[in-house]
Amino acid sequence: MEVNVRKLASALLILSLGAAACGGGGGEGEGDAEEGPIKLGLITSLTGNYAPLGTNDDKGVKLAVDQINQAGGINGRKLEVIVKNDQTSPDQAAIAFNDLLGQEVDAVIGPVFSNSSLAVIPLAERNKMPFVSTSASDQQVQPIRKYAFMTPPLASQVAERHLQHFQAEGMTKIAIAHDTQSAYAVTGYNETKKRVAKYGVELVADETFETTTSDFSSLFTHVRESGAEALLVWVTGAPAVVVTKQFAGADLDMDLVMTGAECSTLYTEPAGKAAEGVLLDCVAGPIGPHLPEGDLKKSVMEMATPFQERHGYYPPQFAFDAYTATRVLAKAIEKAGSTDADDIQAALENLTMVAPSGMFNYRPDKHHGLVLEDVSVVEVKDGEFVPTEWSAQELQKDFG
Repeated sequence: MEVNVRKLASALLILSLGAAACGGGGGEGEGDAEEGPIKLGLITSLTGNYAPLGTNDDKGVKLAVDQINQAGGINGRKLEVIVKNDQTSPDQAAIAFNDLLGQEVDAVIGPVFSNSSLAVIPLAERNKMPFVSTSASDQQVQPIRKYAFMTPPLASQVAERHLQHFQAEGMTKIAIAHDTQSAYAVTGYNETKKRVAKYGVELVADETFETTTSDFSSLFTHVRESGAEALLVWVTGAPAVVVTKQFAGADLDMDLVMTGAECSTLYTEPAGKAAEGVLLDCVAGPIGPHLPEGDLKKSVMEMATPFQERHGYYPPQFAFDAYTATRVLAKAIEKAGSTDADDIQAALENLTMVAPSGMFNYRPDKHHGLVLEDVSVVEVKDGEFVPTEWSAQELQKDFG
């Protein structure tokens, strides 16, 4: 049923990125007595372990704000973004949120670090603050929190997509490893374990490590002895590069499979040749050049082209997540005709739009915008993210 909603959204083109910023053009925005700029707060990691991710969140939000303002703002009002650094720390994220409250922001975006986001959500709920997260832990929206939404796919969706790909490739023996200190990685690991039997997959090795682990040789020894056909690693940030380089030097006769946290040049460039052939997942944005022609590809390139012109590189998934969060909030505020928190929340819960990350559809019982089909399994080839043959067929079926 969700797939049909997405196709309807595409067919009607509920929102093209060019139209998202139009102000005062419809009855929804008329009668809004509020004046001055609409203030968005961004909490992200500009320092610390997640700084490479957070700096791209910052760039994605600022590009969206600039585009919206250049097109006239929202219902005649300009957007202003106030950025706070959480230093990749949940405690600092909470402090940043309280600082934004003091500056009377109308909504908050971020953080990119799941642990920080989970620290902020109770504060957003208590203060009735519309909050759109750019991190990927399922716990943010399951169970539903009234004011909390997210733009990346759920970790459970990522897990299921990889298992579907394993099944399509005839793989039945998989090793898994995860970072026990990452909320996203722990969720992804648990969701994978819940689903393996459904796809005829056996977990023949189950390994753990910490964010600070620097030597994975014993882990790889256990995986080698298991007879696994692939190693699925749930990890975020810098440790992913360490895993990849050491995997390449371990001479393991199996596929290395990472997740969307690595769908970025922030992973492929430092990993270098070791990343070649690695499988991982991406939403629409990072694979824009490989998408079938249509509304989704158009929305991706309307973000990717100016981003690349501005910063000199193709945007990573994190930039798409944050850009999309800004566009989602802009559309909700435009639709609400108000910056009242409950009006924005109600508009978010009934929002359907085409965005660079995929076909978004929020509902009162679904505060994650994407569905399973928005996730593709890709292979790193010459530093680019190229859909596998299976995913290319899925993309053509769903978006072609």
